[in-house]
Amino acid sequence: MTSTTFFFIFVPILAIILLAVNLIFAPHNPKNWFWKSRIIWGKLSNSGEALKLLVPSNYWKIICGWTNDSCTVTSQKIYESLVGDHGSKSAIPENIAVKEQRVDGSWYGINSESYPYLRCTLVGFERNYQVKIHSNSINLTRNYSKLESKLDSKLNPWYVTGFTDGEGSFMLTIIKDNKYKLGWRAACRFAISLNKKDLKLLNSIKEFFGVGNVFLMGKGSAQYRVESLEGLAIIINHFDKYSLITKKQADYALFKLAHRLIKNKSHLTEKGLLELVALKAVLNKGLSDDLSIAFPDIVPALRPETPLSKIKDPSWLVGFTDAEGCFSVIRFKSQTSKLGEAVKLSFILTQSIRDEDLMKSLIEYLGCGNTSLDSRGTIDFKVTNFSSIRDIIIPFFDKSRLQGNKSLDFSDFSEVVTLMENKSHLTKEGLDKIKIIQNRMNTKRKQ
Repeated sequence: MTSTTFFFIFVPILAIILLAVNLIFAPHNPKNWFWKSRIIWGKLSNSGEALKLLVPSNYWKIICGWTNDSCTVTSQKIYESLVGDHGSKSAIPENIAVKEQRVDGSWYGINSESYPYLRCTLVGFERNYQVKIHSNSINLTRNYSKLESKLDSKLNPWYVTGFTDGEGSFMLTIIKDNKYKLGWRAACRFAISLNKKDLKLLNSIKEFFGVGNVFLMGKGSAQYRVESLEGLAIIINHFDKYSLITKKQADYALFKLAHRLIKNKSHLTEKGLLELVALKAVLNKGLSDDLSIAFPDIVPALRPETPLSKIKDPSWLVGFTDAEGCFSVIRFKSQTSKLGEAVKLSFILTQSIRDEDLMKSLIEYLGCGNTSLDSRGTIDFKVTNFSSIRDIIIPFFDKSRLQGNKSLDFSDFSEVVTLMENKSHLTKEGLDKIKIIQNRMNTKRKQ
């Protein structure tokens, strides 16, 4: 057999064999495929450009049973807390949805004559999804002043202040610790605690500030928490710019003084520790039993005066409503109704009696509603007039939208308003529909 005959017979056969072997043993790795330009890559609908994180370490790949090549990290120049929560998802038997490794899902070659391709995609099967795969966080030095406009675009800063006026806590803890010379450890903490149904909102607040962590707590709750001195400095910077308007202003002022003492290491001196105990005596729930016994002669600090502040931006009221508001639909027996039952709507904001002046100012701000005191030491701002709800409350929150789980209650509330405007609540069919809506609102909502 001549060399020419060998070339034309065996070389094509060898090429076909190599191609088959490549497709059989490395089908999951796009960068190993032959003739890549001929393949139309598919981009999953829930993938996006924001997905840029480091590939997990080889140690975790081995534990999780990874067999595929994880391709190449295309970018490390991004801070993990700023990327979107997107990611391709796959399904394995028994209806288990699995989030695969995050990737750069951007297109390239869009403007060329050839097909557009994905810059990087990961496919394959990980057989042990019960083991958490840790990705390495990319912690870069950040210039917060440059990031401010980007962060503000996600949550309005006045919204964050309004929400904090309702649900935020400025805390100072002083506990026994023999590791310290004086036997006491002092620390400041900023926290927002919510039902875990609002976990997404807590993560949005974390993303807004760019510091802190979100924790799942007991009894179905979650908490956003900032404890580091550097992180608290960012929190303080925000509330200096977008000030609180409830009586929580006083807690914030005391908290700010405590933070300054700890930052300057004054708490390591006897004088500084006594100053912190004096602040603690009038902050939150006051002194613990241990502190009261250890410092029986302490003179509590003076609680700062807090003048009445007006609402400076509608987003404050949106945030405060997400924290303290309630959209209520009530069915009650009525002798004047042909069906023997009627419907009443209420928009309610509840706050401590110490903020009575602020709650009364809402009447003028919104142009509707009234206030009433409660025996529990709280005050309610209520709007129950149907025309006021339809013409003022609904348009207000349609324009300035709620961000938390309460937005679902508002959507249901709006639906009932529409039904009542069309007189559907006077029919059995309409009343039955309102019952269904009511039974999925507020505390009855499962998600």
